[in-house]
Amino acid sequence: MFDGIRIAALAIAMDLTACAVVFAGSTTASCPPSIAVEQKASAPDQWSVDYSKDKGVLSSITIFEGPPQEQASLKYDDERTAKDEIIEVWKLPKSERGYWMQCGYANTTAQLSRKLPDAISSCKAVLEKGVSYGGGGAVVKRASCSAGADDAKP
Repeated sequence: MFDGIRIAALAIAMDLTACAVVFAGSTTASCPPSIAVEQKASAPDQWSVDYSKDKGVLSSITIFEGPPQEQASLKYDDERTAKDEIIEVWKLPKSERGYWMQCGYANTTAQLSRKLPDAISSCKAVLEKGVSYGGGGAVVKRASCSAGADDAKP
């Protein structure tokens, strides 16, 4: 009988742990550092198509209030410069419209967008100071959003 109770208690504890992990995972969001992109081009007569081997690497982050299609992008609230980095921070108060994160990538026009969980309260982008890609995009070391106060600190 005690073994059955122990097994049931262990199962409940495991379920609670799984719920905590799912909840914790839903309060952060990060741009993937790179994406794979397949392109298809057609060449006019006497021309051939070739493709660059360059990866689509993270080069921008945009935070929107409401869906990105509405184009309500937000400017960061704080920008600090460190020795070799620029740190941009967005503070996100509660919004009925919600917030979206859009990640842009060098070497492609593809972008990734997602609605941020309602618990998210800040986003931070860390850029390499004085460095950009050929197309003008920044070199983004990392970009993330969270519900914690740590992201609000530059």
